[in-house]
Amino acid sequence: MVFITSFLTELKDEGAEDENQTFPDTTTLNSSAGNHDNGNNNSAGNLDNGNFVSNKPEVQVPRNLSVLYEDLEQEGDETAFPVHRHRRIPSETGSEYDTDLEDLESPIKTEYDSSGIENYLKICEDMNMRPVSHFMRQTKNPSLSLRYQSLGCKKTVAITQALASNTHVECLDLSDNDIGCDGMVSIANMLTENYFITELSLEDNKIGLRGVANLCDVLSEHSYVKHLNLSGNGLKDPTAVVLGEMLKVNYTLTCLIVKQNQFSCNGAKAIAAALLSNDSLTELDISWNKIRSKGSEALGKMVGSNTGLISLNVSFNGLDALGAAAFVKSIKTNTQLVNLDLINTRIPGAECKELGKALAGNTTLKIIKLGNNPFKESDIEILFHGMTTCSLYIIGLEDIPLSKGLYERLQEFEKEQGVVIHYGKSGGNQRSRPMTSSALRLDEFITTNLSKLAPLILAKDKDKTGQLTVTDFKECLQEAGLRLRQNELNRLVDKLNLTDRVPCKEILMGKIPTVLERMRNSAKRRTLNTESS
Repeated sequence: MVFITSFLTELKDEGAEDENQTFPDTTTLNSSAGNHDNGNNNSAGNLDNGNFVSNKPEVQVPRNLSVLYEDLEQEGDETAFPVHRHRRIPSETGSEYDTDLEDLESPIKTEYDSSGIENYLKICEDMNMRPVSHFMRQTKNPSLSLRYQSLGCKKTVAITQALASNTHVECLDLSDNDIGCDGMVSIANMLTENYFITELSLEDNKIGLRGVANLCDVLSEHSYVKHLNLSGNGLKDPTAVVLGEMLKVNYTLTCLIVKQNQFSCNGAKAIAAALLSNDSLTELDISWNKIRSKGSEALGKMVGSNTGLISLNVSFNGLDALGAAAFVKSIKTNTQLVNLDLINTRIPGAECKELGKALAGNTTLKIIKLGNNPFKESDIEILFHGMTTCSLYIIGLEDIPLSKGLYERLQEFEKEQGVVIHYGKSGGNQRSRPMTSSALRLDEFITTNLSKLAPLILAKDKDKTGQLTVTDFKECLQEAGLRLRQNELNRLVDKLNLTDRVPCKEILMGKIPTVLERMRNSAKRRTLNTESS
């Protein structure tokens, strides 16, 4: 009854709609509720000839509350009456109006689906489509690979809608899935909501000009994507123009791979013009396109002015004399480029003399690949004769025929200058040294990803000592694409006993087996000295 008392008191204070309604005094109700008859504990009432007579005064209540009041009095349960208060809310004009609001309990908080699986299953059900199990297994991994899954447009749309709320995936690989333009549009829409994906690979998907245009619209405004791979999509010059416009305003993207497309001179000019004002892109792979002398000349001149690029791959294009001269001139002045790939670019032998002088004067370039170019033995002699000093780590001469005498002279040059020269088949020297499985795994990765790893290592080596801490070395491996979780990488490093500073120069020169063996022996000696002391 205390509950009804407080309720009626509040209702009385707020005012009733009917001015003739009367409300009981709360003290009357309290006294009647606690009334004792002649010392008997009979608070409910008295017996008169066997009939129950209530001591409580009859209370006049509003009609809409009378039934509830009687039910509650019969049940004697105060908690059964729900809290329902008549509130007076001020309006914007200052007047007040009445409304019925219930104090509802706060809704049950459900755990946020950070993987997007629940949303994905609902989308698949709505689209009457079978979920892709390979996708569902990887939604909480930092790297999500769906290569060669034949997704098509429809499945891609469902997956990208689910990824819009995903907070785990950082690397997304959708290569070779025939996504098409519409699928590419859905990926672009997803990137407007997902700020966690930093690496996106879309090779061989026939995404077309419209798909790339939608993607570039997103990358121009809001995106955290740092690594973008659009290889093998048959993209032509109009698409290169769109990419160029995006590069003029995007300062997040650090790596762009557009190899194996159909860019010609106009496309190369558009990208080169954009990179004259962009110093955030550090890696560009535009190999295996249809770029000829005019386009390669534009790229060569861009190298002389750009201050951001660390790695540039223009292999399997046609530089010819015009483009080769532009690159040679830029090599003399560039102070940022570390890795330059000029394999099979039809560099004429007449440029070897100036190229040798340019390489001798450049102190930042560490890797240059000149394989499969129409060089004669005399051209190679002139090239190395001009390199009176050499700051390079690796020189690639794959698929260039060499006589035994020239081969021996180049070996002497290697020893004198501390450089590694790759001969023979493309890919460099083949090694067959017995190594542990951990060392072999690391050695194979470094060998196949040297062009990516070298710029990262050199950037970390700020004091120019040629050595890195193990922590910095692990970061370089991960940034270069070593797809291992942190605990797996730590176990790999522990097995190799990489506790000293890592000699990066020797690793880049292809001497990792010797380096790892020496570091393991050094760790063993340190352990023995600790135990003996």
